[in-house]
Amino acid sequence: MTDKIAEEIVSGDEPFLGTLDIALLLVLIAGATWYFMRNRKKEEAPIRSYSIQPTTVSTISTAENSFIKKLKASGRSLVVFYGSQTGTAEEFAGRLAKEGLRYRMKGMVADPEECDMEELLQMKDINNSLAVFCLATYGEGDPTDNAMEFYEWITNGDVDLSGLNYAVFGLGNKTYEHYNKVAIYVDKRLEELGAARVFELGLGDDDAK
Repeated sequence: MTDKIAEEIVSGDEPFLGTLDIALLLVLIAGATWYFMRNRKKEEAPIRSYSIQPTTVSTISTAENSFIKKLKASGRSLVVFYGSQTGTAEEFAGRLAKEGLRYRMKGMVADPEECDMEELLQMKDINNSLAVFCLATYGEGDPTDNAMEFYEWITNGDVDLSGLNYAVFGLGNKTYEHYNKVAIYVDKRLEELGAARVFELGLGDDDAK
């Protein structure tokens, strides 16, 4: 199967933020969290039903699977990676990228399985860049299939991610033993590798009343 990156194509003005505004990011994530909680009943929806209007999803071939090149070529500064088993985290990531437009943060959505995640080292070359990770926990506290390689890379590698601005949001259910285990670990590990956390770890609970 041809590798591909799922990219959220959105229209909007060029980013104008001189610095990463934490307050705006708070509003952005809070709004996306509300969307997730409102739609938590759709957890079992298949990935193929994923659609957020008026955006469209396109794919690019293996030869073009550099998310850094795509960000630079399109003037984007936000990339939202998703670790999804049923499609919920993917949908959440798309919503988050779309919400970023309200704050002139043009973004794209990417599947880590289809990306060279070592390119995270190059994020610092893009002004005011931000990488957001929307991660579900699967089975006995494991990463989803499409996030496994990325998880192993940050676990076993000793890379220097200084200059990378990031935020992590987990999607889970408190009734399960390994509630948001993957998101908690990734958030901690990225900081250990030198990345800069720009927003505290967010933990979504689809069992919340």
